[in-house]
Amino acid sequence: MLWQVISLKKAHIMEEILFDTTLLDEMGSKKSTIRVLEYYLEESPKYLLDLDKLLAERDFPSLIYKSHKLKGSLGMLKADLLVSLIYQLETAVSTELNFDKLQELLGLIKEKLLLLDTQLFQEIKRIKDSL
Repeated sequence: MLWQVISLKKAHIMEEILFDTTLLDEMGSKKSTIRVLEYYLEESPKYLLDLDKLLAERDFPSLIYKSHKLKGSLGMLKADLLVSLIYQLETAVSTELNFDKLQELLGLIKEKLLLLDTQLFQEIKRIKDSL
């Protein structure tokens, strides 16, 4: 299920699934899964703003700290691509990769986080419809 590519035949669009709720499903009911996903979606915009701000301010220690917290949240969602990208960001900051490359990497992370948010909204709707 994770990283599978779904072919949407009508639109001929390829979309990667960025999460897997298996871990959440094993931990509780569908309602608890919904609560966890909704909580993540409440916090996600804050993470995006914080990461942008910290990079712009070149506050690298705080950027690593916030990135690490986000990585933990993404791990619960088994969002492995994003976990890997966050890890790359942490490593890049630690090794003082040039600023343009950091911005580029953060841009990719933001793009994938926005896609993940869209997919999670759809997943919540799917779960609610099945209740």
